[in-house]
Amino acid sequence: MADTQYPYPPDRFDDEADAATFHGAHRAEEPFWRQNLIYLVIIAAAFVTLLVLLFLIGGMGRDGDDRASDPTSPAASETTEEAPAEEESSEGQEEEEAPAPEPDRSIPVMVINAGGINGMAGAWRDSLEGSGWTDISVSTADNVQQEPVVFYRDEADAATAQALAQEVGAGEARQSDEYESRITFVAVTEPGSGDEGDEG
Repeated sequence: MADTQYPYPPDRFDDEADAATFHGAHRAEEPFWRQNLIYLVIIAAAFVTLLVLLFLIGGMGRDGDDRASDPTSPAASETTEEAPAEEESSEGQEEEEAPAPEPDRSIPVMVINAGGINGMAGAWRDSLEGSGWTDISVSTADNVQQEPVVFYRDEADAATAQALAQEVGAGEARQSDEYESRITFVAVTEPGSGDEGDEG
């Protein structure tokens, strides 16, 4: 209704109404959680789902470790069964290795008397010929030696020289070109004295 048609004179209430800028009732704003309730529910559901997946994955990993550490599990039994099989195969290979070749007793051998005992080289010649060596020559050293030694010139004669060294008790045969003979035995004691054959 226009003010010109208002039949009553203005009073103090009309003055307060003219001084007010806004008129009518106003509702309070909704809180943040109510405005975004649906989004909060979706985020919470995704978080719970992630926790469940992590728990399940962790449980599966522990089960695998338990099976691996359990000696009664099928995987562990297969491993323990394969180990003896491999050991047996390696033992079989060692047994199948060819035996050491027989020494060639026809190779020339020089026996040198280095013990200062007369006739010792000849005694060794007789002893070696009796055990199958066929080409024995003798000589005498300029100086007395303390230990018996067997020398060989060529690597091809190493096995035969080692067989002779074991027979006469001279330890390990050594390669040397000091002597002309293919195999040289430097003797310091007579055969039968107890030194020969100790290494065999």
